[in-house]
Parts: sequence; C-alpha cells; structure tokens
Amino acid sequence: MTENSTKKLLSKRDMLLNKADALALEADQLSYQGKYEEAVERYDQALAIYPSNPDLWAFKAITLSGGLGRNEEAYECWEKAKKLDHVLADAIAVTGPEVAVVQEKDLTDFKGSTAERIRNLVKQQNMDKKKR
Repeated sequence: MTENSTKKLLSKRDMLLNKADALALEADQLSYQGKYEEAVERYDQALAIYPSNPDLWAFKAITLSGGLGRNEEAYECWEKAKKLDHVLADAIAVTGPEVAVVQEKDLTDFKGSTAERIRNLVKQQNMDKKKR
C-alpha cells in the first residue's frame, strides 16, 4: 500500500468517526428534548459506523431505559458497552433485563465524558427520588 492510499484510508476513517460523533451529539440533543425515539435512531446510525464505541452503547441504553422504558433492549446495550470497556463495566451496574439502573459506585477514578455523564445521571436520579 502506498503512502498516498494509506492517507486516503485514514482520511476516510476520520471522516466516518466525525460523522459518528456528530450523530451521537444529535442523539444527545434529541434525548435532552425528550425526543427519545429519534435519539435512538441517531444512536443506531452512529453505531452502524462505529459499533465498537462503548459510550454509544451506554447512552443508547440510558435513552432506551430512562426515556422509553424499553429495559430489555437497554440491558442488551449495557451488556455490549460493558464487554467493550471494562472501566465502564465497573462504573455501571445492571440489575437485570427488567430494570437497567445506573448506580453510583466509586466513580472518582473514572475519567472521560461517559463516566462524568453517568455520574450526573445518578445525581439527578437521587435528586428526583428525594423530591417524591
């Protein structure tokens, strides 16, 4: 393979990863707006490009469970995310296919946006429980 063709392949790969990131961002925004079905569609599109991204699987699971109550599908996504990233697996706990729950375990050692967002979701969950 020539240097030029290697650059073209890397460029195409980068372009696809950027597209997956853009789709994930759009999914996040749709989810925030309560448009959960559309968000799941965007996560699916991003996963078609980058199926080995555990963050995409995790946020799809959160959307499926928290937004749509589709816990069995969410459980499958959590399992895929956990298989792809052992740190993420340690940051989340899934109690079973009926209930996919994010639990706050000692997340202080976890770095990156996924751990931070999961930590924020757990805090929000706890605040919501206190309000009830």
